[in-house]
Amino acid sequence: MNLKAKMVVDTIRWSLEQQGIQVYIEHKGDSDAGAIFIKHDKGEGFYEVYHRVNDINIGKKIRFLNTFTEENLTDFFKKQMDIDSDLWLIEVVSKGYDLHSLFLKQGL
Repeated sequence: MNLKAKMVVDTIRWSLEQQGIQVYIEHKGDSDAGAIFIKHDKGEGFYEVYHRVNDINIGKKIRFLNTFTEENLTDFFKKQMDIDSDLWLIEVVSKGYDLHSLFLKQGL
C-alpha cells in the first residue's frame, strides 16, 4: 500500500504524541508525495535520521539513514531542501525511545 506523505506524517505524529513524546513538524512538504525525513534528538548533540525510501520489493518504508552531529545535520538538511523544497522534516525529542520499532509496528 502506498500512503500519501501527509497521512504517514500524521500517523507518526499521532502515535508518538499518544505516548507523551514531543513531535515537531519543522517543514511541511507536498501532502501527496513529499519526501519524509525524521530527525530523532537523542540528546548530547546527536541525531538519528530516518528517511522514507522506495523499496522495489515492498514499497515505501522508513529506514535509518545515519547519525549526525547538530552541525552536520544542519548542513545535510540545507542540501536536501536545496534539492527538494517539498520534503517533510519531522523532529522527535525523546532520548530513550526506539523509533525503528514504532515504524515496524506501524508498517511504515
